[in-house]
Amino acid sequence: MTIKPQPQADNLKVAVIGTGPGGLAAIINLLRLPFVELSAYDQASELREVGAGISINENTWRHLKLLGAAEAIEQYTVRGDGSKIDTEQRNGSTGELISRRYQKVDPEAAPRSRIERYKLQKALLGQVPTGFIQLSKKLAKIVESPKGIELNFQDGTAAGPFDLLVGADGIRSVVRQHAFPEHKLSYTGKVAYRTLIPQSAVAHISNIPQSACFWHTRNTHVYTDPLDNGLFEIATRADEPEEDIKKVSWGQKVGREQVIRHYDNYCETIRQILAAPDEWLEFAMFGGPRLESVISNGRIALLGDASHPLSGAFGSGAAFAFEDAYVLAQALLYTHERKKPVSGALKLYDDVRSPHYKGLYKILNDFGSNAKELEAISPPLEENDYINERTRRNWSAENQWIYKYDMTKVWKEYVHLADAEGDLAALTLQRNKEADQKRVPVIEVEA
Repeated sequence: MTIKPQPQADNLKVAVIGTGPGGLAAIINLLRLPFVELSAYDQASELREVGAGISINENTWRHLKLLGAAEAIEQYTVRGDGSKIDTEQRNGSTGELISRRYQKVDPEAAPRSRIERYKLQKALLGQVPTGFIQLSKKLAKIVESPKGIELNFQDGTAAGPFDLLVGADGIRSVVRQHAFPEHKLSYTGKVAYRTLIPQSAVAHISNIPQSACFWHTRNTHVYTDPLDNGLFEIATRADEPEEDIKKVSWGQKVGREQVIRHYDNYCETIRQILAAPDEWLEFAMFGGPRLESVISNGRIALLGDASHPLSGAFGSGAAFAFEDAYVLAQALLYTHERKKPVSGALKLYDDVRSPHYKGLYKILNDFGSNAKELEAISPPLEENDYINERTRRNWSAENQWIYKYDMTKVWKEYVHLADAEGDLAALTLQRNKEADQKRVPVIEVEA
């Protein structure tokens, strides 16, 4: 059903569905707009973080500062003199060091590349009024009409009508299913295994790096990190035939044997680490094709994993969601000041964000070419040479643009040219062309 856009009223009624990092960022940004009447809903009965660690890249840190949440995270890390190791890349078969990065001294940069997820959530929640988020609200149905959008929840309650619905409800987004019913997710053939154990459980193992570390082999990698709260994080990926697993994207408990059988080709240090936990959580990985647009009917906007089901690629999902939230709020402010309808704001949002996601999917499509080049080398590379060369290529400096991407500058440039030229369509084509020229393959870094 196509709804005719309505003129924007003085007050804009907005609902946010989902309060992960992206949803919280949307709430914080939208609460700063005085003309927005905001409601937020989450299906959880309590706000508790699921998962272990999360990557904090340069673009993530930039938005945490804008959100007012950086200081709360800064307190957990002592920057020191820059000599403390932050992240390492190692050959998983031999343990050989491939590359190393040190913690940042510059306060404009993230102190660490990885933090516990609960710290991020706590920092973001600190910017949201207590009790603002309505819990135990599992979305059951969305009804669109000329009056707006009504939300029906499984507990029998309803809310609305709203002028704008923001779907920040994750990779299995109910909002996306409503807006794009033909879009389907599918199992990728991979699972992630994650666990947190006491550091004492691995204290007897020698040669464990005291930093975040990715251990690479030809087809998989293992991530280890001694966290600063006395816990040890382990995250892995593995190929699992569809018939061998129960396809669920949330964590289900599995035993040690289910995990360690995938990593016989790793060095002794990793084999001992993986044998330490008795129990793991298994997450089946799902993904889907790129959406041509992240908006629908001039009144629905998708944000975060709901807008780009990339299945954890690039290890920068929080940053992408923060960028989405920033642009959406800025677009609403821009059109409100010019007395334009909310549909105009969503068009701006789509013009800026959809090309970026098109570029990310292009990187994923191109990523295989790197491996094919190495496979085609004659005579064939030895296994360890292959692992080391692929890791060096994928983690090279030229591939770091994705983590340095400054959405604030992109937005300022966009609206400046739009105001000057008055031709958003031409500007969008220009930005798409420029963006395509910059795309280079990067590695999947989120274990």
